[in-house]
Amino acid sequence: MNFQEAISEIKRANTIAIISHINPDGDTVGSSLAIYKAVEMYGKKPYIFCDDPIAGKISVLEGKENYNKETLKKYDLAIAVDCADMERMGASISEFRKARRKMVIDHHKTNCRYGDINLLDINSAATAQVTTFLLDELGLLNESIARLLYSGLVTDSGGFSFSSVTADTMKAASILLKFDIKAHEICEHFMKKIKYDVYRLKSKVLNNAKFYDNNTIGIITFTQKDFAETNTDTTCTEGIITNIINIIGVKVAVAISEVGKMNYKVSIRTGEDVDSSKIALMFGGGGHKNAAGLRINGFYEDVVEKLLKAVRDEIC
Repeated sequence: MNFQEAISEIKRANTIAIISHINPDGDTVGSSLAIYKAVEMYGKKPYIFCDDPIAGKISVLEGKENYNKETLKKYDLAIAVDCADMERMGASISEFRKARRKMVIDHHKTNCRYGDINLLDINSAATAQVTTFLLDELGLLNESIARLLYSGLVTDSGGFSFSSVTADTMKAASILLKFDIKAHEICEHFMKKIKYDVYRLKSKVLNNAKFYDNNTIGIITFTQKDFAETNTDTTCTEGIITNIINIIGVKVAVAISEVGKMNYKVSIRTGEDVDSSKIALMFGGGGHKNAAGLRINGFYEDVVEKLLKAVRDEIC
């Protein structure tokens, strides 16, 4: 990937807005904070935005207190990080639009290339992978930045276990491992450790999992009641869907989270033979071949039926 145009834009800019996507995960936050720290170190003035709180496991990421602290009437450059489309920025899109020049750093194959400069690599396991190579090219990596980027790599690659992991992913990891980032602690935090309340939520939801079509489709549901009874929230659902897709014979796993009255956030995980992004696109969502997401409104029973039909259509 040629980074020269992006590097030239960063060098020219004095004020830079950095935007993470709604419902933030380790990749968008880790990459965004890494860019924030790097351009600040480079003598620029960065501003960072996200519509939703930096909560759950990603709340440990260094620098999260810088989100949404200040705003300007205009910026020299805005960088959308891990946002497949402009809607993923939520209300923070207003900060993106204030910029004279706009850059997109992403790895989603559904990205519509809405920036003046688009650093898009659909073969990357994470936006953190793209960002690692960019900041390495700029000579702006240090221990704290490497820790943020490694967190993004770990979370979006499933601890380097997803099919999206390539030799380039491991090359990015090796660049970051040159710094004393305590990689094993990062992996344990994001991939293994859970709080007791999250364990209770996980047990409750998995115990009520539903399976369809000779156990090839599995659905788990997180209700507002589940969250209340276990003292958890939607930020605590991360990774639980993996328990369903890991079952031998399951081709598609769906996690439905109740986020409001008749409003649901849906995550989809698929095996190698099914493209989850195609299912998500039917509802205006998006993502990758084996991991995608969407929002949907309606009565719960109708939502399940619509999702089942979409899944069955894609499997067939």
